[in-house]
Amino acid sequence: MSHLGGIIINEQVLGHFFRYKRTHAQLTDFAIKPARKRRTPGLTRDEVAVLANVSTDWYTRIEQGRVGATPSPEVLRDLCQALHLNSSETAYAFQLLGIAVPQASVSVVDSGTLALMHAQSPSPAFVMDQSLTILAVNPTYQTLFGFRQSQSKVTRNWVWRVFNSDTIRHSLSAWKNYAAYATGVFRQIYSMAPDSQPLYEVFTAIKDNSAFQSPWDSLTVNTFSTQHILFNHPDYGELYLVENVLQVPATKQYLVFEDAGDPDTLATLQKLQTKSSS
Repeated sequence: MSHLGGIIINEQVLGHFFRYKRTHAQLTDFAIKPARKRRTPGLTRDEVAVLANVSTDWYTRIEQGRVGATPSPEVLRDLCQALHLNSSETAYAFQLLGIAVPQASVSVVDSGTLALMHAQSPSPAFVMDQSLTILAVNPTYQTLFGFRQSQSKVTRNWVWRVFNSDTIRHSLSAWKNYAAYATGVFRQIYSMAPDSQPLYEVFTAIKDNSAFQSPWDSLTVNTFSTQHILFNHPDYGELYLVENVLQVPATKQYLVFEDAGDPDTLATLQKLQTKSSS
């Protein structure tokens, strides 16, 4: 038993929540042919159990909040899907048990996130999914770093590009430091999704790179943080960029933007913006 905002929270709250959602479910939203006469409004316990692929007895124990009837994350996910809970309701159910919500990677960038990315111009900006695969870039980033949407997922991955993009590797003054930072972020992200096939493919592609091996073997761990980056770009000269990362709550995608760190860089980026729009 614990307290949240003055309200007593106990092991029965999850069961109360599920029961409410079950009894208030609209049967037309579910692949169920109801009998003409039903004693129970909404879904029955049997129907929820079938939809979630669990036994009726186990679901009943969970709903009644019996001691020891704590669902695993996988069963909890299936129950949330069976009851057609939205993302906020699912997060609430997981929070009641103090466990993290399994996140599915969203590969489509919505119009709001795209607008926010383009609003960063003239700063280079891009959007990544939870596996750090770049999904969209603005024109300034495209011009500076030659990103192509037609590339494979692995070669569009931010970490892969840190180690394999010629522009990044040869133009970034403190490339080894930035590569160590990226490795630490990669370890943190990978630890949260150890079964991720996209992250495993990136790891396989870069694991033999000595610049990756050193921070990886020393167990470097990082979260995203402000990075001060000095480029000596082959076409546009010196650029001082301040890189920051925001996470979009609804999709858990990452918006990365690199603002000008001095007036000369800003002037260069503004020229690039004019060139890209002409």
